Amino acid sequence: MTTIFPLLKVTDVVFDEILIHLELNEIFNLSLCSPKTRDIVRCHMKKSIRYPLYLDTKENDVMKFGFIGEKGKHVPMMSVRQSKNNFMRNYSKNMQKIIEKFLSNERQSEIVSMKGYEEKKVKISKYDDHYALISNNDREWMDGCILVLVHITDLFRNTIDTLYCNNPYTMKFKYNAPLRMTYAGGEEFIGYWDLVEYEQEKSTKTGGLQLRTRLPKGYDFTLIRDYEYIRIERAHFARSGDVLKVAKKSREVIFDESGLLSNSLNKIFNYWLEHRIDGLKFLSIRMKSYKELSVFREIEHRISDTTEEVNYKSYTGEMYRLSPGKRLRRDDGVTALFSYDPNTRILNFGVLLD
Repeated sequence: MTTIFPLLKVTDVVFDEILIHLELNEIFNLSLCSPKTRDIVRCHMKKSIRYPLYLDTKENDVMKFGFIGEKGKHVPMMSVRQSKNNFMRNYSKNMQKIIEKFLSNERQSEIVSMKGYEEKKVKISKYDDHYALISNNDREWMDGCILVLVHITDLFRNTIDTLYCNNPYTMKFKYNAPLRMTYAGGEEFIGYWDLVEYEQEKSTKTGGLQLRTRLPKGYDFTLIRDYEYIRIERAHFARSGDVLKVAKKSREVIFDESGLLSNSLNKIFNYWLEHRIDGLKFLSIRMKSYKELSVFREIEHRISDTTEEVNYKSYTGEMYRLSPGKRLRRDDGVTALFSYDPNTRILNFGVLLD
């Protein structure tokens, strides 16, 4: 005998207690039961959700919406996918029918109501560990992406926190608020986009931008907007001019690879001493080579040793060692600490804040 739990008839206190014990993907699935259930769930989502929401657009013709849980685990809630129609066009009609029959048996679908800019009934199917909205053409796919985006952000009363993309066009979505972080490209993506493409007039602002794709020699690092954090993973050719372009527009700058020599670092230090990159608060660079004599040239009188342990917590929560190392003092009394690790060839530089 099956017992039906009267979920919609419980008191507000009990409903709140139920939501506390559910993960965000489970709450999202609950919102798909009916418009009434969704509205009740939304009314009880009064406090800020514990985990940030993400949108992953790196896979072709697929958008995944989810949240970043404990230890950075990505938990998908719903994806929007293109149907297999384009793939099936290469087969005969009889073969298409066989494939369609197989797919229909493989994935059971159901009709649910979702709320975008208006109420809409859509067909969803179970896909691995989440639900997927399957579209038949490009227009349906884009409409589905917007529908899911609006439904999720409205339900949780929150906006997308983190975007993963290969193509910056997804920054033109209406996110209602700036993104906290955008990760662009990756080792498996061989293409790249100029920085100007991330800063189009209709592109949503992002607090942090991390370029993960290998960039070519001559890449233009000129930025128009201001950032909290810029990280360049794969630019082994980068020189002081490239670093300075980024440092002028971002509080934190990280180059995981570079072609920087000691005299280039000396130039960057002089820019900071001359108040030409006042907005910079933290810099981390993997040097090509580091010779203290060249780094200190003509600024030795401003540098002293430090022995106390000082670490810098970055915008993304990572810790970087600044001291023991060296202290660099400016004419206005502002002090920065820096340390170099010969094993990793990484130079960390951070301004001490009052």
